[in-house]
Amino acid sequence: MRGRYTARRVTSVRRLVLLTIAAVIAAAPAWAQQKPDAPPGPFALDIRFAMPSFNTATALADPVGFRTAQLPSRGWGVDAGLQGYPLRRGRFALGLGASIVRSSGSRAPDPEDTTAVNDPTVETRFNALVPQLSLNFGSSRGWSYIGAGYAFMQRVTADVDAKAELWPRLTGIHYGGGARWFLSPHVAFSFDLRFYRIPEQPADDAASPRVPFQPKSRLFLASAGLSFK
Repeated sequence: MRGRYTARRVTSVRRLVLLTIAAVIAAAPAWAQQKPDAPPGPFALDIRFAMPSFNTATALADPVGFRTAQLPSRGWGVDAGLQGYPLRRGRFALGLGASIVRSSGSRAPDPEDTTAVNDPTVETRFNALVPQLSLNFGSSRGWSYIGAGYAFMQRVTADVDAKAELWPRLTGIHYGGGARWFLSPHVAFSFDLRFYRIPEQPADDAASPRVPFQPKSRLFLASAGLSFK
């Protein structure tokens, strides 16, 4: 009985091995016909929450008549843009596009500081149009990138109740990088980390309202959200 059972077991194992080999042979042409991952792209629409880190240096606070402790150091906003990839080869793509940033942050006086109880709530707003040239590495299922370009920026720091207009537009460089990971063929989680170099803003006492002097500064902006293609 044991010999007969062993023979049957060996036969079953042989059949399983043969069926496995046959399945592999049958599937081999299908695997061979599968195309490798496509390069990054062909386009990406980004909609992300923006989180700027505002500079609170004394050189920025004094010209607008505030103390550094009154200036907001963080803010919120939106970073939305469209990127296209005209050159795609292997696991590389050259990207061209632009994004729009709208952000603001405010800081109310500390209620526990009796010396600041009459201080105003101070708001900083930062808006930018951000054209970008990027180098992208990965595949259409997910890629990382570095990018840079010129940014057309406007900002203002003022009493929130004054509803101040944005100061004149400035042009400076930006640089940074990020990544996109596609959770489905058309939707990805994405993030971007970017530095903006803001040039010096000369004072203009003849402007209405007055435009204060602001030295050169740098702003860091992190954003995270969704990308679509």
